[in-house]
Amino acid sequence: MIILLLGVVSIYTIKTMDDINQNYNFILEYNQNISNFDDIKIKYERQMTIFESLKSEENLAGVGTFWIYNTEIKNKIYDFNTLIINNPQFVELLEDKKSLELENNIDSYYNLHLNYENSASDALSYFYDGDFGLFLLEYENLKHLQFELFEKLEDIEQTLEIIPVYSKISVEHIIADFQILQWTMIILVGVVTTMLVFFLNQTNSNLKSEIKMQTKNLQKLNEQLKTVDKKREEFISIASHELKGPIQPIFGFVELAKTGIISNQEALEGISNIALNLENIANNVLDLTKIENDELELHLEKNSINELISEVLDSEHFNPDRKVPIITRLDVDVVMNLDRTRIKQVLRNILDNCIKFTETGTITIQTNLLKDKKTLKLFITDSGPEIPHDVLPKIFKKFVTKGNYKVSGFGLGLYISKNIVDAHKGKISAYNKNGHPVFEISLPIISFDLTWKDSESSNLEKNIEYN
Repeated sequence: MIILLLGVVSIYTIKTMDDINQNYNFILEYNQNISNFDDIKIKYERQMTIFESLKSEENLAGVGTFWIYNTEIKNKIYDFNTLIINNPQFVELLEDKKSLELENNIDSYYNLHLNYENSASDALSYFYDGDFGLFLLEYENLKHLQFELFEKLEDIEQTLEIIPVYSKISVEHIIADFQILQWTMIILVGVVTTMLVFFLNQTNSNLKSEIKMQTKNLQKLNEQLKTVDKKREEFISIASHELKGPIQPIFGFVELAKTGIISNQEALEGISNIALNLENIANNVLDLTKIENDELELHLEKNSINELISEVLDSEHFNPDRKVPIITRLDVDVVMNLDRTRIKQVLRNILDNCIKFTETGTITIQTNLLKDKKTLKLFITDSGPEIPHDVLPKIFKKFVTKGNYKVSGFGLGLYISKNIVDAHKGKISAYNKNGHPVFEISLPIISFDLTWKDSESSNLEKNIEYN
């Protein structure tokens, strides 16, 4: 910044010296042209002397000299006119009124000289024609025109007398402006230096604050990494336990089949159920990864909600852990835009959770169509123990356990279910009613078809009995 200011001062210094030099050259040229006015007057007087000689018929040879003088006068007038026209400093030094007055006087003088020139030519013609009377009359007119030319030259000189004064004032202004610039630059350099010192101090202070803040951020990040590492260890621990659980019964079924206690078919069915459980665990892990990376995708298509529920119930028919029947109370069938696989996954996760904690009684699935609100509500309840009150607020989070109460899918099933429902712009909640758990799902109906079937009523009940 300081270098830039010094550069500005250097450039302005060069410009100032150039302006002063131009002003000086202008004054020299001006004085030279003003001195020509005296020479013009002398030549006018010599021209009149030539006409005096003609009047007394003493010297006819001076006529040629008259026109030589006339040419010299016109050249000097042209030089002066060129100086006025081509030099913008005249306009700068004179006021608009004076500049206009000078221009008018020069034009008037030039026209007057042309009249003077024509009058001299007429006088000489009369003289050569021998008409001495007309010659004398034109001679008197010529003297009158010369007198007017002298007056006009004096007017021009009076107008131009102010030029040197104004030029001097102009130079003084240039110098004064330069001095102001110098002082301004000195002040600016001082201000910039002060600001630079302040800025460096402030930058130093900011760097210290930034270092402190970054240190705190690193400490915070370190704590977050510890938390993540703890969760990872917890995840591995739970995953190992859940994966180990289904694997042990596989060996049991194999040993039972070998000893003939159960048939090979029964062993295969048992192993098949365990394989499905393992698949569910693996799918939950994959879904968790997609949710954490915000990559959960839905494949929406038109689906009958009642048919979808029926398919889920059919798959639960052979669940060996189920000890109670599942009852459905379904409202009018609705064709909705859903991801069929994902919604079935939600229902299975909740049903598996209900099956795990329901030893006696029933599990009920009920749907209600709220036409005014364009919402389908789905309730899943069971006759098992209520959900512990300290678990309810966090039941849809990961790895939620409370004593023997643990959500399905090694703590991931309900968490994944909530994210799937959220992706459908719906809501899922859990609460206790009459001492038993209730899971409630609300799905918005953007566009749907109502489908009635002869085999269905407004309260369809379907029981899945024991195997």
